Amino acid sequence: MKQVSALVFLLFLIHSLTLSSQPAATHSPALPMLHIDAIRIEGNKHTRSSIILRELPFSEGDSCQLPQLVNWFEESKRVLMNTTLFQQVTVFADSILGDQVQVMVRVKERFNIYPALYLAPVDRNINQWLIEQRASLRRVNYGAQLYLNNTTGRGDRTILTLLGGYTEQVSFSYDRPYIDKRLRWGLRAGFSIGRNKEVNVETRNDKQVFLRDPDRFLKNQFIFFGELQHRPGIDTRHSFGFQWKSEQVADTVVVRNPDYFPDADRLVQFPRFYYALNYQRVDHVPYPTKGLLAQVQVSRSGLGSSISLWELQVKGMQHWPLDQKWSVAIGFFAGIKSPVKQPFINRRMMGYGNQFLSGYEYYVVDGLAGGLSRMFLTRELIRQTFRLNYKKGKEPATIPVRIMARSFMQAGYVHDPDVPPGGRLANTLMYSGGVGLDFLLFYDLLFRVEYSINRFGENGLFLHRKYPF
Repeated sequence: MKQVSALVFLLFLIHSLTLSSQPAATHSPALPMLHIDAIRIEGNKHTRSSIILRELPFSEGDSCQLPQLVNWFEESKRVLMNTTLFQQVTVFADSILGDQVQVMVRVKERFNIYPALYLAPVDRNINQWLIEQRASLRRVNYGAQLYLNNTTGRGDRTILTLLGGYTEQVSFSYDRPYIDKRLRWGLRAGFSIGRNKEVNVETRNDKQVFLRDPDRFLKNQFIFFGELQHRPGIDTRHSFGFQWKSEQVADTVVVRNPDYFPDADRLVQFPRFYYALNYQRVDHVPYPTKGLLAQVQVSRSGLGSSISLWELQVKGMQHWPLDQKWSVAIGFFAGIKSPVKQPFINRRMMGYGNQFLSGYEYYVVDGLAGGLSRMFLTRELIRQTFRLNYKKGKEPATIPVRIMARSFMQAGYVHDPDVPPGGRLANTLMYSGGVGLDFLLFYDLLFRVEYSINRFGENGLFLHRKYPF
């Protein structure tokens, strides 16, 4: 009952934050009312007009005053750019005759079909690969990916991946945002098959310990997933998902760590069910400076199997612009797992994915509950668009570039009733601070360089590729 009450409270809290982030509508009796007579769309060679109209906060026949109309135009550009379907978006009043307004939505679409080479280290962050693993090419995945974006004009995405190197993997995913006439329900599905000759077999001294056998594969894994999505408005998305996972390891893994799987098993097969609530009302999803990001996810892994795990995760980040150059952001993450007794594969908490503290990039912290908080002060240094005339008679290619300076403070805590050998980070307060430079290319390609110092006085330069949410 307490878990249900906590979940209800968290959903209420996020709902309250979303309401507070909505811009308040203003009405002045001195200003005339304007009526949207028509909406025209240009530049959508692949994207259906209905998909673009669905993202607009207004429709034909709506009435408003001029300040609200300007807000609608700004909101339309924000939402359409965040779909990642377009390189450029312009929304404006094409003509105003009396109180009748004709609105123009002009877009420039991205490439919708392209192959890409894949080359990336497998470690948790770039520093771990460069320093601890000495930039070993043995810990690099290489291969090819084929992207089929918006081929039906409905914003769908297909990705086919073939990898070799550290992980031999074949994966496929298909995402169709809208499958109904009202454009509210979507679907995702896919699978992944992979195998490795090296396995993260345990944690010691707050670091990952790997077991490798160059002559045989130590882990084989298969994952299938399906997800039904409901998007009743523009900023909120509900996801109802199912996964089936099968993972088998070699006997040497179990000998090294009998708690790797439950009951010293070599094979686990189990379903995972989850619900996620995502809220995104920010100016630019890849690098926000205004608005709120929030997510709540509850999941159940295992049903009639040796795996039994309930997990609740909540995270959010609010951004406030101080002026045209400066902004402040405050974020948090919290997670809890149940029941208390879990195998090694279910105990990861801090240092994996985006849940890490700057200055602790070389460490991981296992546990059953934990959280962190972040605060950023950011100033934009450069915002420039470069144009390349690659072919005579063709429209020049554009390369938008932004460079931001940032200072930050962070703190975190992980509760672990069974601290692994040599662990000194669990059950203690972790904190750090520092400064950094962020480079944003092509609207969503992000590189971050940070100088940070942790509570032990350890410091250095750290490299990252994702926004810390």
